[in-house]
Amino acid sequence: MKFYKIFYGVLLTFFSFLPLSTMAQISPTTGITQAVTMEEVREFIDEYSKRYMKMDLDAFMDLFSREAVENRMLPYADIREAYRRAIEINKSIQYNIKVISIQTYTKSAFVSGRYKIIQTFKEGDKRKVSQGNIQWELVRENGSLKIKEVNFGRDRLE
Repeated sequence: MKFYKIFYGVLLTFFSFLPLSTMAQISPTTGITQAVTMEEVREFIDEYSKRYMKMDLDAFMDLFSREAVENRMLPYADIREAYRRAIEINKSIQYNIKVISIQTYTKSAFVSGRYKIIQTFKEGDKRKVSQGNIQWELVRENGSLKIKEVNFGRDRLE
């Protein structure tokens, strides 16, 4: 009888040192995607504007996914070429964005707003003003936001 008491005592002591859950312990960040935040989207749009005004094509295009589409038809290579030509002919670009709405999701965001671009051309110091509505679909790729789709229109300026 004394043997059973000692055996159960040792067994009880052994189990008291085990964690309550013996299931596999998984880090809370493993497999969980951090939701896109409003602040993250606002920072992205600010960076988009700054990089465009710096007229550094590579830095600007780093904001685009390789699957990006502009105005529902231009693929990434054509987007890059269009911005390369724009940067090549401009002496300066002023770019203002007014964000109207941001909708965030787990892996993406949808942003709509208004833009205004003032371009000063290298030849003749001519200026051109363009403005209109703009919409971005942003997706998280490798931990950072990228443009999956951008659509914009131009207001008719008198």
